[in-house]
Amino acid sequence: MNGQQTLIARGTVSILAGIASVLACSTSYLFSVPSRLFDRLLSLAFCVSRIGIFALIFIVLHIAPRGDIPAYYWPEANSVLKGLLPYRDFTSSYSPLHPYLDAVAISIWHSPLAIILLAILAECVLLPLWLRFARAFLSEAETRTSAILYLTSAISIQFVAIDGQNNVIIALLLGLSLFFLVRHKPLLSGLSTGLSIAAVKFLPLLFVPAYFLSLRRRWSWLAGLTLVLLLVYGTCAVLHLPMLTPLQGQGDLKTAGNLPYLVESILGISLSNRLWDLIFLVVLAAIFLVVARAVRSATPEGRLRIITFSMAALTLALLTFSKKSWPPYMMLALFPICALVDRRRISLIGFALVGFVASVSPSYWATVLLQPSSLKEHQGLLAGHAPNFILLGLQIALIAGYGWLFRLSLQSIASASQFSSPAP
Repeated sequence: MNGQQTLIARGTVSILAGIASVLACSTSYLFSVPSRLFDRLLSLAFCVSRIGIFALIFIVLHIAPRGDIPAYYWPEANSVLKGLLPYRDFTSSYSPLHPYLDAVAISIWHSPLAIILLAILAECVLLPLWLRFARAFLSEAETRTSAILYLTSAISIQFVAIDGQNNVIIALLLGLSLFFLVRHKPLLSGLSTGLSIAAVKFLPLLFVPAYFLSLRRRWSWLAGLTLVLLLVYGTCAVLHLPMLTPLQGQGDLKTAGNLPYLVESILGISLSNRLWDLIFLVVLAAIFLVVARAVRSATPEGRLRIITFSMAALTLALLTFSKKSWPPYMMLALFPICALVDRRRISLIGFALVGFVASVSPSYWATVLLQPSSLKEHQGLLAGHAPNFILLGLQIALIAGYGWLFRLSLQSIASASQFSSPAP
């Protein structure tokens, strides 16, 4: 399957998923059945749909994996199986444990498909996990709407079931961290959060201040986090591995799908990387200020809501304001993002459109225009090339969608302090 066919397939799947999400959330039956039956139906539907998609695409149709799997995950995992060490013997832009995680998968089934299957299985655990504890701080309507939107999410289907993106591993570990908080086990919650940083990417560090500000037993949580990081990165230090390699290699990269790219492509000016980093840091500081104000009078349930919706806000800030971000990062907090959307038809359609644009825009940028920089995109606009204007429209729609969800996330954080107990 070539790039054009992949783009068409992604668009078709996204449209079907969007229609399914609107129809499913409009079905009264799913909101009237007992909670236990709902959870079983959703979990079963999720596992069957994701494994079914995997089998259809890769086993029946024999379509080869694309993207990060053959380019990064597969060679790094094979390097580990050969006894090589990350950063020293081979280049990696991921956390120290990531190639080892993939190496375990391909040692069981020596195929790139094993890495995709690992991501799918992680997500098959993630959704039922959220259903087990979300009602402690979300209403029943919020929980069910979020679960249905997650089940029918084009973002989940495209970036996990098809692309096998590793961000879902982070999402699972962060979900576990919230599960342990509901069970009043902050040490285990901190351990899980620390593992998400050490096992996949540094991105979960964004969430650490929100946890710290929101928790009453924050020092116990921080001890768990620190223990994992000291163990993993201390081992790297003993082995003299250049641990900062991922940050050094990724620090100056720019991608499409964010506000910096959109602004530069319109203005035709490449602004300083440090300026964009500063803007991003200011936005993060503003979110932490909102969190700090909200926790002052919040109940224990309200604090859990604040953490949950701050995960959504921080992820959307990363997607919008970071110069090196793209739609797959939405998987970091997809369930909390789904929890921002209510059952009004206009909200459901809006979220479906966000899923469509998020799924299609990176593929269009890569396959049709061959990943142009923002300045090359500007040149294409000046020349009147139709594909460049289509990309511009996709970028504007994507940023508008992020902005809508970001506003909802800040409102949800601010109002969480008034939450006392889950409403039916």
